[in-house]
Parts: sequence; structure tokens; C-alpha cells
Amino acid sequence: MFHIKSLEMVHWDYWQRIKNIPLDAKIITIAGQNGSGKTTLLDALRTLFGLDCSMGRTYKHYARHSGQQSAWLRAVVDNKSVGRQLSNRPFRSSGFFSEDEVTLFCQIQKNGGDWKRQYLMRAGVVEIEEVTDASDWLGVETYRKRLANAGLSPAMAKVLALEQGETDKLCEYAPRQLLDLVFQVFGDKEVLDAYDEAKRHQHDTEVELQRFETELELSKANLDGLRLRVASFHQWEGLNKERRDLQEEILPSLQYHEIRQRAAHDSRVLRDTRKSLLQQDGQLSDKRAELSSRMQALTAAQQHETALEAEKSTLEQRLNEINGKLKPQESLLEQKVRLQKLAADAGAGIADVAAELEQKDTELARQKQARDKIAARIAADQTTIAALESKTALPEPDHVRGMRRALRDAGIGHAMLPDIVEVTDARWQGAVEGVLRAYTAVVLLEHPRDAASAYRIGEQERYGHFIVPERVDAPSCNDDSLLSVVKFSAPAPSWLIEQLARISRVDSVEAGIKQADKQGGHQEWITPEAYHRERRGGRSLFVEASRYRFGQAGRNQRLAALQKGLPALEAGEDQLTLRIGKLAGEVSALKARIAGVDAAKELVARQAEFDEATHNAQPLKAARTEVGGRLGELFGLIKSATEARTRADGAWHGAKKALADSESHLTHAQKQSRETRSEHAQALTEIHRAWRHLPFSWRRPARRLALVDVHQNAHQVELRIKNLTSNLDRDDWETNDTVVDQHARMNAQLTGRQAETDDRRYQNNRAIEATGNARGAYIERLRYTIKTYSRNIKELGELAGIEVHADSVRLENDDVQLAQAGLHVRFKFDGKGAIGMNDGEASGGQQVMKSLILLIGLLKSDDGSGGFVFIDEPFAHLDIRNIQLVGQFLKNTDAQYLMTTPLTHNTDVYDPSELTLITSKKKKDAPWAQPIFVLQRRLEEVKRRA
Repeated sequence: MFHIKSLEMVHWDYWQRIKNIPLDAKIITIAGQNGSGKTTLLDALRTLFGLDCSMGRTYKHYARHSGQQSAWLRAVVDNKSVGRQLSNRPFRSSGFFSEDEVTLFCQIQKNGGDWKRQYLMRAGVVEIEEVTDASDWLGVETYRKRLANAGLSPAMAKVLALEQGETDKLCEYAPRQLLDLVFQVFGDKEVLDAYDEAKRHQHDTEVELQRFETELELSKANLDGLRLRVASFHQWEGLNKERRDLQEEILPSLQYHEIRQRAAHDSRVLRDTRKSLLQQDGQLSDKRAELSSRMQALTAAQQHETALEAEKSTLEQRLNEINGKLKPQESLLEQKVRLQKLAADAGAGIADVAAELEQKDTELARQKQARDKIAARIAADQTTIAALESKTALPEPDHVRGMRRALRDAGIGHAMLPDIVEVTDARWQGAVEGVLRAYTAVVLLEHPRDAASAYRIGEQERYGHFIVPERVDAPSCNDDSLLSVVKFSAPAPSWLIEQLARISRVDSVEAGIKQADKQGGHQEWITPEAYHRERRGGRSLFVEASRYRFGQAGRNQRLAALQKGLPALEAGEDQLTLRIGKLAGEVSALKARIAGVDAAKELVARQAEFDEATHNAQPLKAARTEVGGRLGELFGLIKSATEARTRADGAWHGAKKALADSESHLTHAQKQSRETRSEHAQALTEIHRAWRHLPFSWRRPARRLALVDVHQNAHQVELRIKNLTSNLDRDDWETNDTVVDQHARMNAQLTGRQAETDDRRYQNNRAIEATGNARGAYIERLRYTIKTYSRNIKELGELAGIEVHADSVRLENDDVQLAQAGLHVRFKFDGKGAIGMNDGEASGGQQVMKSLILLIGLLKSDDGSGGFVFIDEPFAHLDIRNIQLVGQFLKNTDAQYLMTTPLTHNTDVYDPSELTLITSKKKKDAPWAQPIFVLQRRLEEVKRRA
């Protein structure tokens, strides 16, 4: 579900134009005096989302107040995907797959004497002036369907359209009212009403059938009187009757019987197919079990590999610690050897010693300077690595930071060139970095109107880089220019686009020379190693990977280069530290000799220190050997574990593919079965339609089997009819046409009416039974709805520290019981006894908490609450403690809240708000109302409260 980021209103009520009201916050408070436009602002959002306004108002009510011919509403909503899949974006069904924001428009125009509204959707942030000539406007119903696909379901729409004051009074509903509201929001009320309407229609049909049956009995009495007049008919009448019976009753019945036999055979085939599908479904369970075991084996292999990697990391850390402890001991032992050597050379001249001291002292200063330089570079690289890993802004030079700070203080929106550049081909990252290196500090203004102010700030700061106000959209190209591998996420300077378009990409210097010769020697080109040739000549623009700044790919390569080079720098620093330590000892010894200190005496004086170093070094060396040996073993074990994990992963993917193939095969078979069943059902429907004129008594199985025993099949009946016709065609038969015609006419009429009445009664009885069964089955859906809502309010109660319990609702397929059913909800506050919804035992704050839980529970789905909620004055008549409790509850839930509150409340009502909108009454002498003031909580305060 999306949330609202900003709102713009033009000629809405008494506001002339309110641009870009920020709504990108979780809890938003709309404060103002009574009549200052708080509900008007909420009704603008309701109209923008295709909902009804509150308190019986409509969008026409607000459009008329401005006195203009049209009004506009515009909102920017988010379209961010969940995870990295584009298919998870809310407005994906509307065709917006790549943009993180979508702009919604509502245009209200006066058409003749009435007002009409139409809607529009656009990707990204689009202004009203850009869509005035649009031709793809949407109607209300189409627009609502698109919003429903984006998450604004009919359930949420009904809750958002609740009347003012109803959102905080849900706890005052009677149990039956609450249950009706739950069924209405979740779409069950309409189904129940449809069932009631069907039952009323069936009752009317039953009354009509009783009237038909009374008339049918009267017709039967008349037919009995007519039979007395035709009792003496001769053999011709009998033969004629037999022929009529064969043609009108027996032949159709046998034909119907044969068709039904063929349909029964098809039904048996379908049943056999269904059994086969069930067997295949059982086999799928075995394959799912196999997939689960493969997954367990893969998990075990991954855990084993991770354990070995962790042990390796621990041993490497231990080895570093041992080397750190061993290093000073080895340094002392080296001093011992050096003193022993000095003691042996004690006879050297003082002049030679002084010269050596000067040389060693100079070398010591040089080594310290080199180590400080490497240490500073290591610190800078570590800072850059931390910024790259945390995806924060890279450190900037002091003059750039000062310039950006001055621009921000002046309220001038801007971006730096590295912020909008992305290199699409990693092979040409170095070439792009070389060309753009001089433009790293270029400032790009968001609005050209800020150019003069920005230039004045640049003059004051003495900023030596370009400040660019004019920017254009970079064209998309697929040629050999350097521009084809550069993607701009925002408009860029035109001169930079032209420069990149002039430079051709060549694989080598030789290829560049050949290309330039073909084009007269004026072609500008660059190689992947950043050797650039222009009109002034050729030069290398090579930039080390550790200094890349452009695009995410550049950041990744820079991070990899810095991480790769950092161990070498640290090793160099360690080597310099050892050299410095050694030189410092040598300088100290030489200074001691010059001062007259004898090396032999120093050696004797420090003998205990040297013996202790020898004693301490031995176990450390043994431990280092042991750890090194174990590390050598781990390399082989890790390789084996990796191979085992790879095999387990392959087996898991194989089982997964086999399961998917089986499921696909089963799905295909099920689809074919459904199509066959559909054809069979269509054939049965056709049989019923074609033979529905046949009386029900003729279609009875016993009657049809009896006819088969007598006449065998329809072909034999046809032969008999031909024989009777031949006999009746003789001229020696005596006939009484009047009596026969009267009898046949009345008998046919009576038979038809009897069949029609029986068929209609049969259909009505089946409809009554089907309606009752369908409603009985749908009650399971009602129970699921109540269970879902009970779970929702229980989870919301846990967030607020309130124990919520919904009593079980007894639902049966009975009109009286369904009409009397109600949802009883009980609450426990602060460990006290349970209280009902509106039994008078709850305080004002508890009433508000109960209503909020019941309200938000209507919106909550299996994926969380999401969406946004309009709440009218939830803090009314609450003390400070209850205001804090309600605010904390709102912060703990996941929805976006837009609440109204008058200015007379305690200031604690603003505590949970991240954003506060303040409305003001329209002054009598002013044609338009004052703008809406915005108060936004500091970002660090929001993080601290979160």
C-alpha cells in the first residue's frame, strides 16, 4: 500500500493555491480553530482518492466556494517496491515499473450548470501545468479500480469515508452494528443481502406455482368430462393414439435416454481422470518431502562451512595477537645481539661513532616522516571505506563543504556532479573518471532562478569551481561515444553532455590513431586506460581506482581498491615501525657510547631483561607454530566443506526443478481436466435446454428403462411408426375429427402445462435448496472474516498494552439467528477486569483507545496495516496521560495517520506528530484564506523517539 508524500490544492474551497503541502511522515496533525478548514483539507484528500466527502458534503460544495470555473487537486504518492523486485511496486498494474513516485491529479470543471471531475496518473513528480493538455483522463470508476490495485481496497475506502466523529466512536456501536460494519468493510454484507433478495424471489415464485396448480386441477376435471365423449372410438382411434404416443412420448423419451447414457459414460471417464490426478498429487507430496530433506542437507553443509570459516577467522585473529606479543620480545633479543656486537667493537674511535650517530639520527627522522605519511593515508582510507560501506556521503574537501553549507543555509537546492553520474560499463569507469576528475566539485542548481544568489555565495566563498544553473536531460545514445556509457539520474550541464559526446571510445592508442586518420586527424578519443587525445594533443588522464568518485560502480571499485591496498599499507607501516624501533635502539647505543657508557656494562645491566625476553618468546613461537599448522589444515577442510555445500546446493536445485516439473505437469493435466469438465457441463446444459420441454415423468430413469425393455431403442420405435402410418393411410378407416381434435388439443395443453408446472416447481425447489446450501457454505467465510478481525484487534491491543478479546459469534444458516448475531469485544486496561465496548466503565482515553483499535483493525491485512487513516480529534477531552498513551499507540502501528485537533488542546497532542499542519480562518475582508503553515519535527528528534 502506498502512502502520501505531498498535496497541492488550486481553487479548493477558499484556498487560492496551496503548493506542495508535505505529508511524507507517519503521523500528521492538522491543527486549527473550528471552521479553519481541517475537515476541508481531509475532504480534498478524499476527493483526490475518489471517495465521498464527510458530513453530506460533495466535491461540488468546495468547488463552488472559490468562484472559479475549475479546481485542481494534486498529490505525490510513493511507488517504491518491496525488496528489489519491480513487480512489487503499488502502481505496477498502471504501468509504472521504474519510478519511485507517482503523481495523482483530480480536475474539477464546471460543465454547463453542473460540476464534473476527472482523474489522471503520471509517473514521477509532475506539475499541474504539465498536464493541462492531457487527453488520457480517467473516469471515477476506472480510477478507483486502479487505486484498488495499488492497495486502496474497497474496505479501506469505506473506512476512510466514515463520517466526521464516527472514527472515535466505534466503541459506542452495539454488537450488531459492529458486526454489520465488519461485514460491510470486508465485502460480506452485500453477499448476505443478495441471499435475502433471492429468498424473497423464491417465495413469490412459490405463490405463483400454487395458483398454476389450482388451475391445472380444474383443467384435469374438464378433461375427464371430455374422455366420456370419446370412449367409443374404434380401432382407428387406438392405432392413431398409439402412433401419437410413439411420436410424442416414447420416441423423445428413448432419444433422451440414449443421450443421457452417452453423458453418463463421459462422466465415468472424468471420474477416472480425477482419480489419476489425485494420485499425481500424492506423488507431489513425496517430492516436496525430498525437497525438504535436500534443503536440510544444504543448510547443514552451509552451517559446517560457516563454522570452519569462523574458526579460521578466530585463528587468524589469534595469530595476529601472538605476533603482536612476540614482536617486542624479538625486538629485545635483537637489542641484546646489537649490544653484544657493540661490546665487541668497543675499541672503535669516538669520531667514527659520532659520524655514525649523525647518519643513524638522520635516517631515523626520515623513517618517522615516512611512517606518519603512511598512517595518515591509512586513516583517510579507513574513513573512506567506512563511508562507502555504510553508503553515506564521501568526505569532501573543506572548501566544498563550506560552499554546500552556505547554499543549504540560503535554502538553495543543489546537487554535486558525482551525485547524478552512473557509469554503465565498468571497463570505461577509469576513462570517465579521468575526463570528469576536474568537475568533481561542480555544483548543479535545482532551480535556475537561484543562479544569482548562488553566484553571490560563490563570490563570497571564493569557490573556484563551476556553479551551473542551466541543465538539460541527457539524450539516450548507443554509439561509440563516451556519453553512451554514462547515465545521468538528473538533468546535467549541456556543455558536459556535448564534451562526452565528442569523445570516441577506442580499444587502444593505435586504434585511436587509425580512427583519427580516417576522419582527418581531428577526432577526439580516449582508451580504457584513460589516455585522452584532443585538439591540443594527447595526455594520460589516469586516476587510481582508490580515488574513483562517480556512480555506484565507481564507489564499488574504489571500495575494492582501498580494501585491497589497505593490508599492504598496514604491512608497510609495521615494517617502518620495526625499522624505527631498531634505529632508535642503535641511536641510543651510539649516544650511550659517546657519553662514555660502556656497551658491555649495559649488556650486564640488562641481562635479566634479555633473559625474560628469551623465556617469554619460546612459548609464543610454539603457539604461533601450532596456530599456523591448524590454519593450514583448515584450508583443506574449508575447500572440502565448500565442495560439499556446492553438491548439496546442486541436489537441492535438482529436487526443486523436479518438483516444479511435476507441478507444471499436474497443472497442465488439471487444466485439461477442467476444460473437459467444462465441455461436459456445457453438453449437459445443452441437453437440459434442448429437452426441458419433456415432462419430468417421461425423464424418470424407471420410466426410460421400462421403455427400453418394451421397445429396445428409438430405431425400433421409428420402424413401428412407419408401419402404423402405412396402416392408417388406408381409405377404409372411420374417423371423428371433431372429437379427436378436441381431445388432442386439451390433452396436449394439459400435458404441456403440467410439464411446465412440474419443471418450474423442480427448478424453484432446487433454487431454494441451492440458496440455502450456498448461504450455509458462505457462513464459513463470515467466520473467517470475524476470526481475521478478532486477530487484528488483538494484535493492535498488544501494541497498546491492552488485552483485547472478541467473543465467539455463533453463526448458523438461520434467518433469525443471523439477524440477531453480534460481535462482543471486551478490553482489559492496566491489568483490571474486562470491560465491554460501551458499558460506561471506561474513561474518555480508554474509549478513544478502544475506538482506534476497532478502526485500525478494519484496515489491517495479513501483510500489516499499511495505508493511511483519517482520524477526527482523537485527543478530545483526554488528560495528559491518556494523550500520551494514544500517541504511543499510533507510533507503534504501521499506518500513516492524518489527525485533526483544535488549538485549545494540551500541547501534548503534538507529541507523536512528525509533521503538523496549521490552518487559519478566512478573514472577512480577504478574498482567499491564508496558506497552511507547516511545522516539521527535527530528524534527530524523530530518530530518538523511534
